[in-house]
Amino acid sequence: MVFGMVARVARQHPFKFGAAFSCAKTSFSDWVVQTQVEKRERIDWKRNATFATFGLVYLGGVQYAIYVPLFSRIFPNAASYAAAPLAAKLKDIRGTGNLLAQVGLDMFVHHPLMYFPCFYVLKDLINDGSVQGGLAKYAKNYHEDLPALWKLWIPSTLLNFAFMPMHLRIPWVASTSLIWTCILSAMRGDAEQVELSAEDAMDLAGGGQGKGIELLDFVTGTISEKPSYLYDATKAHILVTATGRDRIGFIADLVGCSEKANVLDAKMYKVGREFCTIMLVEVPPSNRNEYVTRLKRLNSIQVSVQDCQPWFAEGEQPRCKDGVTFNASLRATGLDRPGLITKVTQLMSECNLDVKSLACNQHWQKTAQHEEVEKLFQITGVVRAFTDVDRDLLNRKMAELEAKEGIRIGLTETAVDPSFSAFGVSSATQSFGGKLRRTVSEMVPAKSS
Repeated sequence: MVFGMVARVARQHPFKFGAAFSCAKTSFSDWVVQTQVEKRERIDWKRNATFATFGLVYLGGVQYAIYVPLFSRIFPNAASYAAAPLAAKLKDIRGTGNLLAQVGLDMFVHHPLMYFPCFYVLKDLINDGSVQGGLAKYAKNYHEDLPALWKLWIPSTLLNFAFMPMHLRIPWVASTSLIWTCILSAMRGDAEQVELSAEDAMDLAGGGQGKGIELLDFVTGTISEKPSYLYDATKAHILVTATGRDRIGFIADLVGCSEKANVLDAKMYKVGREFCTIMLVEVPPSNRNEYVTRLKRLNSIQVSVQDCQPWFAEGEQPRCKDGVTFNASLRATGLDRPGLITKVTQLMSECNLDVKSLACNQHWQKTAQHEEVEKLFQITGVVRAFTDVDRDLLNRKMAELEAKEGIRIGLTETAVDPSFSAFGVSSATQSFGGKLRRTVSEMVPAKSS
């Protein structure tokens, strides 16, 4: 009885029924993905509205106009062919040819040239983007999106155009689209496609396939600092270096000179009386020149800019493609004199250790006899290796450097943690039972010279 009522409404009001059904179905599909697949605690209603709007306007409206009025005119016998029994269809060579032509137009013209561009543009506009940004994302993803579409939709469209009456074509599409929207929501639903934990990253890709393993590597820091798809390739990326006399408001003036610029990464610190900043900034290409002009007009701040691409180019491999095998915090101290940073970093290089971050400063203290003041240096940093490390050799070389230069140097092996730097102590240091622990407090005091 209920099905008969629904069928009657669909027959009497095919356009309204198709639009309402598509809107509700698309919203529901995204809701299922967010709550059951992605396990979100809070529904992203802005994202859900994107899918609902797309379902109402495009799936219910534009596709209805294509499948019913337009295809009826291009293929006038389509309705009679769909209503004919199977035996008659097998004998109707011309009708079967028209069926294949409809499927071909839908799969290889309509979807690549209309459906996906409209989806990406609408999604980007709702997320404060632009038409150009949406089209650029489609250009980047079409080689993945189209094969995924064809695997599901070519069989479904054959059945639709072969057996469904005209007024049920959109409800059939909407029913199949219940599955497709879940796929599309999982593939392209998030604006940034970032998960917060390694476990979530693996869940996203179904147990370690595809992007999930890359996201896991981003979380653990074993493959790359940041996968390419986490950057917006439609934006200009600029490396900004700024220096100037330290003062209150230095950072606020630097980062506030453009509302369109987004700081993705930054290191800021005081050196002597100067303040130094290095920033990776993302800005729309149309605002790039204006942003650079404003930077260079800042009072008492010297700015240098360099256009860059922070992600790996296609075919380019990171140095750490096989993983990080060793990670450690570095500390060295002793009487200050020229050349000690060179000697410490040369030792790291000889042991095939990559210096991830490094900081150096000097401080004054009284001698043991409290008769005079001496200047000491302190080096802190983080080092890592991409191949196996000979820990005995590393210990021996550090001991030789201590004996020769009269300094103290130590490495404390830590868990691989991308947030760990020379400028802050990570909890990984305390929680990880590393194989190498050679702290300066355990060593013979530096020789005075």
